[in-house]
This record gives sequence, C-alpha cells and structure tokens, in this order.
Amino acid sequence: MSSKMDFKNKIAYQIVTLFGLGRLPGGGTWASLFILFLVIIFEDSSTNALSGEIALYTYMMSFFSFGYLYEQSLPFFDSKDPKEFVLDEIAGMSFAIMIVGLFSWFFGGFSFDLPNYINNQELLFVLTFVLFRIFDISKIGPVGWSEDLKNAPLWWKKFDTDPIDSPMRIMADDLVAGLLSSIIVISILSIYLWIL
Repeated sequence: MSSKMDFKNKIAYQIVTLFGLGRLPGGGTWASLFILFLVIIFEDSSTNALSGEIALYTYMMSFFSFGYLYEQSLPFFDSKDPKEFVLDEIAGMSFAIMIVGLFSWFFGGFSFDLPNYINNQELLFVLTFVLFRIFDISKIGPVGWSEDLKNAPLWWKKFDTDPIDSPMRIMADDLVAGLLSSIIVISILSIYLWIL
C-alpha cells in the first residue's frame, strides 16, 4: 500500500510542478505562459469560443483538484507554499483568460489596427498574462491581502473567513490576481469600444 501512495504522491508532484516546469527559475511565469500558449494554439479564430472553453476546463480541473493534489504532493516540499508548486498559477491564469475570452466571445469581433500575425483575442490574452504576472509577483492590494492577512485592512479581515493554513489560501492570491487582470483588460476594451 505504501508503494501505491508513493506512486500517487509522485504523480501529484509532477502535476503540481507542471512536469518540472515549476522547478525552473520563475516557474510561476513559465506555468502562466504555458496556459497562454495552450489557449492561443487551440484558439478557434472563427468563433473565439474555444479559447474560453480551454481556459474554463483548465481552471475547473485545477480548482477542484487543488486540495487533493496539494495534500498528495506536500511531502516533496519543504514549505507549505513552495515556489515549485505552480498549480495555483495555472488556476489563476486560466481564470483570467476564461473571463477575458468569454467576454470577448460574448461581445463579438473587435477590430484593432494590428499586424496580421496577431489577432485581437491573442492581444487581449497577452495583455492579461502581463497584468496577471505583475499582480501575482508584486502582491499589490487585495492580491497580497488574500495570501496574508497581516497587511490587510480591517474591513477585508472581516470578510475573510478562510483559515490561515488552508490550502485554498495558497490559490487565493492567484485567483484575485486573475480577477483583477481580467477586470483591467475588460475595462480597457470597454473604453476602447466606447470611444469608437
């Protein structure tokens, strides 16, 4: 039975490190970039819906398997929030792209004066990626507060009921970073459309 557990732990470790990508310097950026490339490669330019669907499926899989995979892979790490663990970045980036992709798909085709080698939705996804990494690395405002309540304002602490040592707290900052980056991209897009 212990050999089965060891095998499960090793598989979980490979998944949460994205098969070793998380062990590279800047592993969270590489994992987020992997999601960006995955979505762009499988994008259906005729409907723009497929990229939102891929991000949705990736987000749902990483979100719902997060707790189990975290517990299974924890023996391989020295801390409770290791740098090699990139499943939280995968969930956050997928969440952001899902929101932007679905918004873009819902409101139809946008026309920017861009070179032929990049289409409109790819530009939105690249901007989402850049903003997501800025928020995730800098831990500005709510991103940092969701990870560590010490610096959070009192009103935030009243709404935050998650235990400090919960595995979900590790993913919370990435989800908030994804939400903020998608809000900014959608706001920029909305201003652009309003001006036109």
